[in-house]
Amino acid sequence: MSFWLIGILAGNFLPWAGLVFLILLLAFGVLVAIKLKTKSYPFDLYLSVFLCLGFVLVACLSVPRQKIEGEDSQQRFVATLLEYPTEKPNSYQALIHINWADSASFHNQKILAYFEKSDSIATWQPGDQLAAVSNLQRIQTQGDPFAFDYQRFMANRQVYFSIYLASRNYHFISTQNHLSIWFRAERFRAALIRVLRQHIKNEESLQVISALTLGYRKELSPETRSYFASTGAMHVLAVSGLHVGMIYLFLTILLGFLKRSSAGRIGFFLTIGSLLWFYALLTGFSPSVQRATLMFSFILFGNSLKRPAAIYNSIAASAFFLLLINPRLLTEVGFQLSYAAVISIVFFFPRLKKWIQPKNKLLDKMWQLFCVSVAAQIGTFALTIFYFNQFPTYFWLSNFLVFPAAYLILAGTFLLLILSPVGWLAVPIAKLLAGVTFSTTFLLQKIALLPYSLVENISLTSVELFLLISMGATFIFFIKFKNKGLLFGTSVLLLGFLLFGLSQKLSLLNQKKYIIYAREQSIHLINGRKNYLICPEVNQALPASINHAVRELKLDSPTIIYLDSCKQFASNDLIIDKQFILFLDQTFQYNETKNHPKTQHNEMIESDKSQPEGFDPASETKIDSVMRKGTILNLANLRPQQTIIADL
Repeated sequence: MSFWLIGILAGNFLPWAGLVFLILLLAFGVLVAIKLKTKSYPFDLYLSVFLCLGFVLVACLSVPRQKIEGEDSQQRFVATLLEYPTEKPNSYQALIHINWADSASFHNQKILAYFEKSDSIATWQPGDQLAAVSNLQRIQTQGDPFAFDYQRFMANRQVYFSIYLASRNYHFISTQNHLSIWFRAERFRAALIRVLRQHIKNEESLQVISALTLGYRKELSPETRSYFASTGAMHVLAVSGLHVGMIYLFLTILLGFLKRSSAGRIGFFLTIGSLLWFYALLTGFSPSVQRATLMFSFILFGNSLKRPAAIYNSIAASAFFLLLINPRLLTEVGFQLSYAAVISIVFFFPRLKKWIQPKNKLLDKMWQLFCVSVAAQIGTFALTIFYFNQFPTYFWLSNFLVFPAAYLILAGTFLLLILSPVGWLAVPIAKLLAGVTFSTTFLLQKIALLPYSLVENISLTSVELFLLISMGATFIFFIKFKNKGLLFGTSVLLLGFLLFGLSQKLSLLNQKKYIIYAREQSIHLINGRKNYLICPEVNQALPASINHAVRELKLDSPTIIYLDSCKQFASNDLIIDKQFILFLDQTFQYNETKNHPKTQHNEMIESDKSQPEGFDPASETKIDSVMRKGTILNLANLRPQQTIIADL
């Protein structure tokens, strides 16, 4: 398993790794051939290395190479809808699969489509086909070097192009006669959500129930996502091992009588295994569900053979098979968090549980729940900080609430779906389910409002993440094997982590940079932690990406200067005078244009009575170009989302 992981990591991040492993494999192949006749020392060593290198090479070559064969162009195509369209403010969004296009390079590609709003789009279902003509455009990242790389995120899902389809440019063709099991599962899930919608009237409660039980999170509001994330309860909304484990426990209790005979054990294995995989299919096959379902399948198989479950072997086997089928899963955040959490729980939970052993059953259950929460956070906190730049401090408190609530909501939802044809039974169940969900969300909102509930803007580099994970692994092995060398290794890695962090801080204290945000036409000047944001107008929105720069570069809050209301500015490192900016002995010159929209003059005066002195509401300031050291950068030629960053 470890060599397979090495191969996948190398294939993902080192383009030349395959060639290196091939050369090493051939070299050790020659050494094995030389020693083959005598089989004398070190033949066994050469053979072992040769086999390991072969395993690593196969894993490295199994990683799909990112291919973007098509170019931005207008295409006629026939496509199949892969999911229900999701309503956006100005359009409907859905993934489509191109069956045929003018250019063969687009055949069988997945495309992110945005449809002009119309009544007919809302009735489309997965499996429906359409014919269209429009411009296919390559998905672009926002251009901010510190922001989320959306282009890479979509490329990892093998989606490279997007398209906007006006109503006149596409039309419905037909529904496929023979739907795949995937499309049937999507339609069945939609039918179940329609049943829930008939009984659950509170929209937020419906969104939470749909996400928690059926994995449908597309309609979750940003506010709901926010307080679930800020309290450390987001894992409940993402169908995961918790949900699969609850279903597995319920089914083993319900069907336990089948294990009394050998034929019954086979039926027990097939029935529960089939139901678990059907639930995984129904909820969209997220990485965490795949992991949990495959792991429980191994446990089920072992139990049917009357062999004790080896939990670590089950975890490793599930990861190996999933990565064998889809090596790209290793770069999925959900996959990483899922395995980090389950390994940490399996290792730390029994050890934490021993610290306190309450005699009261209720206190004992609460202590166990606390231990599970802490064990999961030990394994995932580094990844959480690296990917989300925040850490919820009250995760343990929210888990006291969401774990029991999740069990009640999961059980209540399935009971409601089963009994929905019987109205007089479904109504009280629906009310109870809605009440539990509403109470849970209400209490989570209150937890999110507690002081210091969320530590934000934490940055962690990839090197620091590697050192933290390595330190955690060596410390786990030290606890397991009580080897002083492992403790020494943990100490060395900790020292390396601290020294690297110190060197990063020293370099950031001496940084001298400028950033130009093309969309907002703003200039960000940085001197150590001190920084200035120069904007054309006082009423314009600040660049959204400035928060990323402040977080990653460890900056103080920026001093914001508006050129239309502040024609002169002077400090020890910055001077602004008319069209010149002198920053750290380097000169920036900007061109400025002014418009005089008479129609807006009175409106602006009436709408904003608190403009700073010197602001002329009849004028509009705009930075057209910036010149540094004789090099002119025309902002009009930049992509709107492009950000330029350079050292001074």
